[in-house]
Amino acid sequence: MYILLVLSIGLSVTISSWFITAYLLIQSEKDQKEIHKIHLEGLVDSIEQFLMHAVTLNYMLAINPVLTGSVSRRDSWEDRSRIYSETYDTLGPLSRRSGLPLLAETHLSYSFVELLFLQDAEGDQTARSFGPLGRRKERWWYKRIAADQDYRPFLSHSYYSLTGDKPVASIFHPVFDEQGFAGIMGMDINFHHLQELTAAYLNSEEMYAIVVDMNGVIIAHPEKEKISEIYNLVDMTRSVLPRERSGVLNAQGYQDMEVFSLDWPEDLAAAVSSAVKGQEGMLRDVVVEGVLSNIYYAPVNLHNAGNEGENYAVLLVRSKGGLIRMRNLILLGVTIFVIIVITVLVFIFSREYNRNIMLPLEKLIQSMMDADHHDYEELVMDSEDEFFLLAGAYNDLRRKLDTANRSLNEKLTILKESEAGYKAFADIGLALSTEKDLDKLMELILTNARSLTNADGGTLYLYNREKRCLDFSILYTESLNFHMGGTSGVPVSLPPVPLYNEKEEPNYANVSSCCALTSEIINIPDVYSAEKFNFQGTRAYDEKNGYRSRSMLVVPMKNMEDQLIGVIQLINARREGTDQVVPFSQIDESLLVSLASQAAVALTNADLHKNLVELFYAFIRSIATAIDQKSAFTGGHIRRVVTLTMMIAEEINNAESGDFADFEFTPDQMEEIRIAAWMHDIGKITTSEYVMDKQNKLQGFLDGIEVIRNRYHMLMQSVRPELVRPPGDAGYEELAEELAFLEKCNIPREFLKDENLQRLESIREKRFIWGDQELPFLTDREFENLSIRKGSLNREERKSMEQHAEVTRRLLGELPFPGHLENVPDYASMHHEKLDGSGYPDGIGGEDLPLQARIIAVADIFEALTARDRPYRTPISFDRALDIMKDMVTIGHIDGRILELMISSGMVYRYAQEELSEK
Repeated sequence: MYILLVLSIGLSVTISSWFITAYLLIQSEKDQKEIHKIHLEGLVDSIEQFLMHAVTLNYMLAINPVLTGSVSRRDSWEDRSRIYSETYDTLGPLSRRSGLPLLAETHLSYSFVELLFLQDAEGDQTARSFGPLGRRKERWWYKRIAADQDYRPFLSHSYYSLTGDKPVASIFHPVFDEQGFAGIMGMDINFHHLQELTAAYLNSEEMYAIVVDMNGVIIAHPEKEKISEIYNLVDMTRSVLPRERSGVLNAQGYQDMEVFSLDWPEDLAAAVSSAVKGQEGMLRDVVVEGVLSNIYYAPVNLHNAGNEGENYAVLLVRSKGGLIRMRNLILLGVTIFVIIVITVLVFIFSREYNRNIMLPLEKLIQSMMDADHHDYEELVMDSEDEFFLLAGAYNDLRRKLDTANRSLNEKLTILKESEAGYKAFADIGLALSTEKDLDKLMELILTNARSLTNADGGTLYLYNREKRCLDFSILYTESLNFHMGGTSGVPVSLPPVPLYNEKEEPNYANVSSCCALTSEIINIPDVYSAEKFNFQGTRAYDEKNGYRSRSMLVVPMKNMEDQLIGVIQLINARREGTDQVVPFSQIDESLLVSLASQAAVALTNADLHKNLVELFYAFIRSIATAIDQKSAFTGGHIRRVVTLTMMIAEEINNAESGDFADFEFTPDQMEEIRIAAWMHDIGKITTSEYVMDKQNKLQGFLDGIEVIRNRYHMLMQSVRPELVRPPGDAGYEELAEELAFLEKCNIPREFLKDENLQRLESIREKRFIWGDQELPFLTDREFENLSIRKGSLNREERKSMEQHAEVTRRLLGELPFPGHLENVPDYASMHHEKLDGSGYPDGIGGEDLPLQARIIAVADIFEALTARDRPYRTPISFDRALDIMKDMVTIGHIDGRILELMISSGMVYRYAQEELSEK
């Protein structure tokens, strides 16, 4: 029977464990997928900004008067080449003298530039950043622009350059003069900077990114050899230059290469093809170079580079090794746990079966046969079979019952007296198991010990393991109305009782230390007659207070691991209903021993509970600190929000009038709101650092204001007005003032006014003509960011930032908070909700928004307004912050009752004195 019970329990444990494991693994993979998508979007945006920066730089060079003038020269190729080599160091490495100063200086300023070169309409080079001039009429890119008369700028696919024999991509812009097409400005860009940008964005050892060009060629990869050769993930080929090279270009204008096949998954080739065509998606369980991985892919649009319909692509490769290891570890743990549970159950049930059935039956028969005879009629049987044995056992049982009956009559009186004590003891056990406050718990132990034994006084000692002594915790004598320690509020002034003397000899002279050292129960009828112990201190106490110490009972307190916790010492047991002092009885000993055992466990549990609570708070504080430290501009934000939140909650509890006079948070609710305040920004763990730290509106991984500044400087410094014609022929001062206005709009110090927005719109509509192209003063993306009304975040970035509230709820929802903390995830995630329902993440408002969430929201807003470390605005004054808060009450965003309480109670001024004053 017991085997079936064991198997049923084991099966239940197994099934439930497997279900829980499966749920945790599925949820973990789902969360990782969302995080990886955010990483991928950020990386795509970074690469797009990098490419636009390179394209803009080449374009600025293509329209520079110094360079356009050089391609208009009509001297012979031989003279040009000779004069150029005599003027510049064309044989040495890159330096300020290696080529035309403008190109050399630009090349030295940008690490991603591999070479800058300029050729005229005939394909003959007129300038380079380094190296001798060459004739490029046979190159494929020259044919595409000059021969085909396709004067659109473009970004090339990856190919081997003749300059460095390494894969590069090139950017080409046509150069025009007053006669029309005059030449080509080109820039070779290497992939090392792109790889550094990609690697810096990711911080996981099990995740890396691959960037490919529009033909599927790898241009960024953690392994350098993948970008030192041409790896094509669409054709699944690897192309390298042959060892013996002729230096002659083929009919297509490229160097001949040796091509090898790549043994990579076909699914990967399909994914890359989809990505470069503008699609995004995910591949599951793909083996990439021997590693099982998930791959997320997305396109990088190149239309701003002149490549309409072509895309780069980013592949985020996430190894599943960590997830598989975690799954295997969980499965191994669950399997071991189930085996242990079943083994323990088999052992327990088999042991209980033998102990409770077989052994008692054998002992009963044996005791019957060994019982003493008494004067009563016995059952006699002549047979010698089993019935004879039964008769003998029956006779022995009768004799045993007779003896037990007499003993029962003698103990009946004692049992009646102790019945009330045991009932009270059960109530005490329940109280000890629920009390967690250490002082109250010790007070409860001593009070109940005195009550069970009807003792006049008592002392509770706690063992100090470091100092090896007994510390006085509580002293109480009822007849003298003497109370010290515990909840009395009177500190104990007595020195501790040492367990060892200076010679490291045990202290057996003191009764409490002797009890602690020997673990013996010490019951003394009259302490004045005891010779084994030194009671001089007790006699002195009696003489001083007119008291007579007589009976004493001392019991050690030990926990389940047999470790000493302390000692209970009781004085002067009294006869029930009188003040007569009597010795402590054996029943008193039994009751006190049981109470001491339970008390030791209760003290151990209380101390453990205290340590666990301290550990838990230390843990959440460390998480909050880590989140604050993630941004250089928000250090201390969470701590200040917690401070403000708890100050508001305490003022609500202390309110004797007004809206909160009849409301009070319980201690559990105070703990719940405190933890919610600590954890309210945990979702920012998934928010990108550049979004959290964004100081200017155009800032990304590169600050876009530099591109605008270069554009205006080019216009202001132009010396060829017939080529550069801003509408209305704007002068130098007008352009400089307009640039200063744009730079001011880029800094989010104040709310963008309507007239400034209208001016931005007018600037966006302006065009200038460079060569035969009409170009905008502001791109659509630049206008979108500069026209941000408040703060520095655009719609996409603000959406990313706002996601932290939902992530907070999901992360905290996975934690098994106990019942009194079950609302922590909701309160923490609602700190951006508003009373009028216009907040996020759920748009909760009105009565559906709990008071606790409203308090955290007010605290979060006030801290943000008064903080001195925000990058997107100048610090505002304390009074201005209160005015803004009042305006938010008026428009229905925050609870006006809370703000009124903060001001009327003076709490907000105390906070300002503590947190906002200069220290």
